[in-house]
Amino acid sequence: MDAASTAEREGRHQVNGDTENLLSSLREELDAVDRRLLDSIRDRIDICVRVARVKREFEIPMMQPGRVGVVQERAREFARGNDLSEDFLTSVYTLLIAEACRVEDLIIDSDSPTQRAVSDAQHR
Repeated sequence: MDAASTAEREGRHQVNGDTENLLSSLREELDAVDRRLLDSIRDRIDICVRVARVKREFEIPMMQPGRVGVVQERAREFARGNDLSEDFLTSVYTLLIAEACRVEDLIIDSDSPTQRAVSDAQHR
């Protein structure tokens, strides 16, 4: 039995050079999108650090439930308008919000100037 017959019997398909090139090109596109996504997540966290500094300075509580609701609803609306899963985007934003809260807590709860400097340096 040759390799092609074995592959077909096992439910695998032979990939020719053109198909492999197409897959490689698509994977490069995905890699570029992933880099932009990661850069955007980093930028989002950087902005959350700045938000936390303002909250600390003006003694504003970290948790702002109204804001969380606005962000989550915007994600759901985006999902509906772009044929994406609302549950998926809600899950993504739940993670993003949880990390934002964690970072804000670190900054807001740092009392001494030394703690603030260390916390601020960690999030630059």
